[in-house]
Amino acid sequence: MLTVKNARCLALAALLSTSVAGTVPHAAAAGHTPLRAATVPCGDVAALIQQINQANSSGSGTISLTPGCDYPLSGPAQTSGPNGPNGLPAITGSVSISGASAGITRAAGSAPFRIAEVAAGGTLTLNGITLANGSATATPEASGGGILTQGTLVLTNSRVTGSTASRLGGGVAVASGGTARLDNSVVSDNSAADGGGVHVATTARLTVNGGSLTENTATYTGGGLASYGTAALGNVTVSENDTDTFEGAGLFAGAGVLTAHTSRITENSSASNGGGIANFGATVRLTNTPVTDNAALLGGGGLYNFSGISTLTGGTVTGNTAGERGGGVLRDGGTVTLTGVVVSGNTPDQCAPPGAVPGCV
Repeated sequence: MLTVKNARCLALAALLSTSVAGTVPHAAAAGHTPLRAATVPCGDVAALIQQINQANSSGSGTISLTPGCDYPLSGPAQTSGPNGPNGLPAITGSVSISGASAGITRAAGSAPFRIAEVAAGGTLTLNGITLANGSATATPEASGGGILTQGTLVLTNSRVTGSTASRLGGGVAVASGGTARLDNSVVSDNSAADGGGVHVATTARLTVNGGSLTENTATYTGGGLASYGTAALGNVTVSENDTDTFEGAGLFAGAGVLTAHTSRITENSSASNGGGIANFGATVRLTNTPVTDNAALLGGGGLYNFSGISTLTGGTVTGNTAGERGGGVLRDGGTVTLTGVVVSGNTPDQCAPPGAVPGCV
């Protein structure tokens, strides 16, 4: 006999059997938490793309990758669109991908395409994932070699590495209106014209908690980070980044607000000015953040202030080198304020021009 209880159980079983990408149909609309998808088989790119498409279609989805496995992308999943080809489908829903030390990689010898793009209104959360070898170089203005986000991006215990862009953000490009949060994550060995590691556009927002921006290269400005929006770094190491032509090997602030607290800016190298930091019209605030052992071919081994306001509180500016002047700090314009900062051991001098930085010789 089919009792009411049995009928309900059968109905629930039927509902679960028709779930898409681990979510119950209409669950998001009903306010329920989506169910976790089955783990994507190791290296099964087609299954990964299918689950992303299903998550986009249903509005949200959680995808698990096999721990330690790599998912090599041999071609773009999406070839059209104004921002160029993407290895994965553009993220239009709320998509979470997790996997302990799993990787999503553009395969060697493949045509150029970035790994992922987050559309306006979309959310991509990566936990424990490495994205590698993206290439946003299909056009001269392509940006975001690893990830381009116009929506919301969250990286936790993840890495973006070995990627390149023709224009902005070799690792990550945060477009106008977009937001990105990096928690205990690493952006390394990426390159672009501006913002070798990360580029933050006007009205965009970046928050970095822990982790590092390291060994990235920009042709022009911002080897580690170039920001024109709002960028906040906490307990972050910015190290061994380079610029080939212009300013700001570690950090370049072109507009907006750039803050760093209890971070380290060290061993960055600029072919022009601002080995550690270059300020070209922003509000820059460093708190208890040492600026050490950076180098600039021209001036401002530690900090180059062309315009804008730079305020350093606590910390040290030591061991930096400039080829011409301002081994520690070079102020060509704007305002530089030092409060409780030790400036010492820089070459060929501590601050320049003489008297331009109060409290610094």
